[in-house]
Amino acid sequence: MFGFGKLNVAIMGTGYMAGVMAETLQSVPSVRTYAVASRDMERALEFGREYGFKKAYGSYAELAADKKVDLVYIATPHSEHYRHVRMCLENGRAVLCEKPFALNADMAQELFTLAEERGVFAAEAMWIRFLPFAAKIKEVLQSNVIGDPVMLEANLGYNVGRITRMIDPALGGGALLDIGVYLLNVASMLFGDDVRRVNSHCTYTDRHLDEQESITLRYGDGKMAVLQSSMVGISDRRAVISGTKGYMVIENVNNFETLTVFDSSYNRIGSYRRPRQKTGYEYEIKACVRALKEQWTEVPEMTHAQTMNMMHLLDYIRGQLGVVYPQEQPAEETAEPAEALPEGAPEIESVVAEPVFEEDTLPGADPAEVEAAMETAAAQAPAEDAAVQISEEDTETEEA
Repeated sequence: MFGFGKLNVAIMGTGYMAGVMAETLQSVPSVRTYAVASRDMERALEFGREYGFKKAYGSYAELAADKKVDLVYIATPHSEHYRHVRMCLENGRAVLCEKPFALNADMAQELFTLAEERGVFAAEAMWIRFLPFAAKIKEVLQSNVIGDPVMLEANLGYNVGRITRMIDPALGGGALLDIGVYLLNVASMLFGDDVRRVNSHCTYTDRHLDEQESITLRYGDGKMAVLQSSMVGISDRRAVISGTKGYMVIENVNNFETLTVFDSSYNRIGSYRRPRQKTGYEYEIKACVRALKEQWTEVPEMTHAQTMNMMHLLDYIRGQLGVVYPQEQPAEETAEPAEALPEGAPEIESVVAEPVFEEDTLPGADPAEVEAAMETAAAQAPAEDAAVQISEEDTETEEA
């Protein structure tokens, strides 16, 4: 796998996040853009040529079976994460899956159990956990410069409520899994996971998904976190940490940019700026490379236990909000009329065309540009099962 060569990285999906990751891979010396898969072979070929991949697949199963793949980055819709991660693990492929790792905690636990039983690496790509500036923020917080921290207030909002992926229950839509999850991770990183009480409220879409929510967490040591996320309104993306001797302000909780420290008289006493970065996603790739080299099955930046803490918290909040996805409905229950599929309908993969923009489109992207691109994306064609070798010099292709 390593030796004198590079790690062969493959990508499932060809949407916005897949493109960002493909660009990122080109800046990491220890990896190679090896293979890409889409249910549309032409789209896979186009994507592969654009980003310098060696192979293109017209099905995810074919990619998962390729023994030369060392790591698979999964950038498909939320609803597909469980199936695609499982497919990779069963084939012995290491996995880095976009958030959320699965739709709920039970699904995530199944996947981690399988990974541990088979000794295969698996990690959730919660990118803010891997950012070097996150360590600096925690270091300053723990220095006692603002005294004992007592309150965290954070918000994150984008006007993306018309994007199909965000408003479709069958795709795991809603603000919580796409936007609010970042705030919950920020709270976890800064205040820990000893959450004793959760109160959440939201407004709903016409398909009973959470449109925007306010979440209050109370910790065992008395700290509190008040988190607000929205998919219909643009926010300042700030976090404010209040302490007994001052406070700290973080600009952009979705890709930490600056940290400013103030004393009890509201005087600025310190400021920090994040280091230069390529896309910001290079850090999670480097963490995966290190883990695979050391033969670990997880990364310390986002352990299986940390992902499970988040999944249980997300499940609890959705329980308070009454948000349930079709895949979670017991077989004997009748779905709401608006969600019901025709009797005998096939699985979602054959019902819903793979969108060109398949996964989290928010970090580092202009939401208006992303939304426009999504709305004009062409429908995907049926799958092809053959792998195609991609040549940058020659646009002709041949069977691999």
